[in-house]
Amino acid sequence: MDADEAGLSTTASLLAEDDGGVVCAAVRAHMGVLFLLRRRSRSGRANRRRRYRGSVAGRRPNKRRDFAAGLFNIQRDYFGVNAEAPIYDDRDFETRFRVPRSVFRRVYQAVKDEPFFQQRINATGRLQAHPLQKVVAAFRVIAYGEAADRADEYVRLSRSTVAQATKLLLEFIVRRWGPTYLRRPNNLELKKMMERNAERGFPGCMGSLDCTHWEWHQCPTGMAGAYQSRKGSRGVVVEAVCDEDLWIWHLFVGAPGSLNDINVMNQSPLYLDVTAGRWPPRDVPFSINGTTRTLPYYLVDGIYPRYAFLVSPHPMPLTDEAKTFNRLQEAIRKDVERLFGVLTKRFHIALHPGRCRSVKQLIMTYKAVCILHNMCVEARRDTFLSRRRDARGTNGGGSAGGEGEGPAGEAAAAAGGHGAQDGGSGDAGAAAAGGAAPGGGIGNGGGLPAAADAVADPPPALNAVEQPPAGGMVAVFDAWGETRNPAEHEQLRADLTAHVWNDRGELLAPYVV
Repeated sequence: MDADEAGLSTTASLLAEDDGGVVCAAVRAHMGVLFLLRRRSRSGRANRRRRYRGSVAGRRPNKRRDFAAGLFNIQRDYFGVNAEAPIYDDRDFETRFRVPRSVFRRVYQAVKDEPFFQQRINATGRLQAHPLQKVVAAFRVIAYGEAADRADEYVRLSRSTVAQATKLLLEFIVRRWGPTYLRRPNNLELKKMMERNAERGFPGCMGSLDCTHWEWHQCPTGMAGAYQSRKGSRGVVVEAVCDEDLWIWHLFVGAPGSLNDINVMNQSPLYLDVTAGRWPPRDVPFSINGTTRTLPYYLVDGIYPRYAFLVSPHPMPLTDEAKTFNRLQEAIRKDVERLFGVLTKRFHIALHPGRCRSVKQLIMTYKAVCILHNMCVEARRDTFLSRRRDARGTNGGGSAGGEGEGPAGEAAAAAGGHGAQDGGSGDAGAAAAGGAAPGGGIGNGGGLPAAADAVADPPPALNAVEQPPAGGMVAVFDAWGETRNPAEHEQLRADLTAHVWNDRGELLAPYVV
C-alpha cells in the first residue's frame, strides 16, 4: 500500500503542474509557422511570372499577318506610293483620323523613334510591324473609340499590339506636349484674351468654366459608391476652361462622379491657386462701367457660388437689363459647352464610356485627347469665323488675332508656321499643313510622313506669378478674403449688367437671328 500510495502521489504531482499553457503556446507557434509558410507559397505562385515556353506542341500558333501588305495599304491610301497621288485627300484624312495631316505628321515624327514603335526583326530574320502601322492603328482607336482588334484586317496588327500602341501613344503625347498645350496663359496671351472678350461685352473675362461627366465602363464594384453620379452611371468629372477659339487653358480630370460642380471646383488646382493669390496676375487692369479692377474672372452657370472671380447669370431676372445680361452671358458661356461637344464628336474615345481599368489611365487618356484638340485648334485657328471677323475689322489682323497669338508664341509665327512647338525638346515634327507626302517605293521609305523644320521656341512658364506670393501668408489670407467676397461678386455683376445694357445693340447683333 505504501508503494501504491507513493506512485499515485508522484502521478498526481506531475499532473498538478501547470503545463497546459506551455503546450498550447507551442502548438499555436507551430500552426502560425505553417500558416505563414502557406501564405508565402501562395503569394509566390501569384506573383511568379509565367515562364516563357516558346513554340511547343499544343500552343496556338501566331497568325500569318503580312506586315508589308498593311504598310502598303496605308501608304497607298493616304500618302501615295511610287510617285502616285494618294487615294484619299486631306479632307478624307481628317475625317478618318480626326486630326489634320500636319498634326498627324508631327506626332508620327516624334513617336516613331520610341522603343515600342521602332521596327524590329524577329528571330527568323523577318521585319515586324512598321511604326506607321502602330500609329495609324492607335489613331483609329482614339478617333472612333473602337475595339483594339477592329482594324486588324487593315493594319495587320494583333489586338494586344494595337492596345499597347494606343496606351503608349497617349502617354507619350501627355509626356511630350503636356507642359506646352495644357497650361495657363502667360501675361501676353491673357491680355489678348481679355481684349477679345472685351469686344464681346465682358472686359476682364478669362474664359468659360464648366464641368462634364465621363462614364467609366470598367469601374470596380468597390468604388461604385464614390464614382456613381446622380443619374446612376459611374464615371469621373472633367473641369475645363476655354476661350472663344475653344482652346483649353485649364483641365482637371479624375474627380469622382458623385461630386457636383462646386465640390469639384473646391479641390481643383485652379481654385486653390486663385484663392491663394498665385493666379491670375494682377498687372492687367480693366475697366467696367467706370470702375477699374485688377481681378479677372470666369463665366460660369448658376450652380457656382458667388465668388469675386466668377460671374454667373442673375438667378431671377426681373428687369430688361438683367434679362439682356443673362442672354449675352449665356451666349458667351456656351464656349465651354461647345468644347465638350467638339471633344466627344471629334474623338469618340471620349464619347464612349472609358474602358480603362484605373483612374490614372482615364486621366491620361483625356489629357491626350485635349492636347490633340489644342493641336487641331492651332492648325486651323486662322479659318475660324471670329478670327476672320477680327481680321476684317483690324485691316488684316493686327492685335486682334493671328498666328503669333497662340500658345506656341510669336517666334513660331515669325518662323512661318502655325505656331506649333514641341516643348523645347528639339522635335522635328512641326510639319506645315500641305498636300500629300511625296511618293516613292516601300523599300526606300517613300510615301511616309515627312518631317518639317522644328520651331526653336521654349514653352512659356506654367505660372506667370511667383509661388507663393511675395507677401507670404498675409497675402494668401488677403487673397482668400478677396476672391470669396460675395459683395464683390454682386457689384461686379451689376457693373457688367450696366455695361452690357449700354451697348446692347452692338453686343447682341451677332446672336440675333
